[in-house]
Amino acid sequence: MKKSILLFSGLCLLSAALHAQVMGNYGVQQNTYQQIRENNQYRGVPKSAMMLEGNTIEIGINALSNQNASAYVAIFNLVQFGKLADETNTLINTRIGNFIAELKSLGIPEADIHVDMVNFLPKYEFDMTKKLFSKKTYTEIPKGFELQKNVHVRYKKAALLDNIVTAAAKQEIYDIVKVDYFVNDSQAIYSELREATFQYLKNLKKQYQSIGIQLDSAYVITAENAWVAYPINRYESYQAFSTQSLESIEKSSAIVTTAEKPISRFYNAIPANDYDIVINPEVLEPCVQFSYNLVVRFTMPALKPVVKTEIKKEFVMITPSGEVKTLKIE
Repeated sequence: MKKSILLFSGLCLLSAALHAQVMGNYGVQQNTYQQIRENNQYRGVPKSAMMLEGNTIEIGINALSNQNASAYVAIFNLVQFGKLADETNTLINTRIGNFIAELKSLGIPEADIHVDMVNFLPKYEFDMTKKLFSKKTYTEIPKGFELQKNVHVRYKKAALLDNIVTAAAKQEIYDIVKVDYFVNDSQAIYSELREATFQYLKNLKKQYQSIGIQLDSAYVITAENAWVAYPINRYESYQAFSTQSLESIEKSSAIVTTAEKPISRFYNAIPANDYDIVINPEVLEPCVQFSYNLVVRFTMPALKPVVKTEIKKEFVMITPSGEVKTLKIE
């Protein structure tokens, strides 16, 4: 009997460990920071239906399409210092030229590379001079020049970025400013979302018809909206660490020095919680997410009041001579 209890306890601990692993460090941190809010608001039904006044029915449909990029543009920043203007420009152009040569060896044509001038500024330093009957004097004098340029690189395969970064590092280019994602024919994607939403609405009409609600006979008004989310706006950061209590340390006069905690970043795609339709639901790599929202309001015909029909009974008698007489019977 004791062995069974120990085995059950071990399984419970294993289950808890597996749950934490699946949740991930970010999820654990979010639960720690927002435990009260989650316990109070997200234990029950997340959303509830709303009743509209009168004879109005409103239907909202949300559709999402996850699309891999057809092309990417990575932007690298270079900073070069030099004593003379010509020397500074020559040094930075040499680095850029070697970088471009490396990119060509990776199969990136020169047409997919653009060099952008950012700024060209003189640098100054202070020179101290001391005169016989005066205090120290500091005077700004030219020290050299600072030149900044950006290199824009367009590529088709996401895996190629690793090689591009390696080629940049060889020329002491370590600042990758951002990576832009591009999708061809976004209008076709929105048309696909719209068609899927309309078909979804048709199916809803049929389901309403099965319970006696004829939406086709209603007065209809609609509103729609569309937007897109790029990966650059979907990265989040968090710190995953645990620390011990300071209760015992605070009782002593020890000095506590905290360590610098690393910041983790990850791509957090828009979740499909609030979407009725999801095209390409499985997101493996950062992608461009297109959203479409349709709201349809049906105003049903007003109910006509029931009119009671009054039936009047009248008795007539036909005499042997053929005369018709009305009989009054109360």
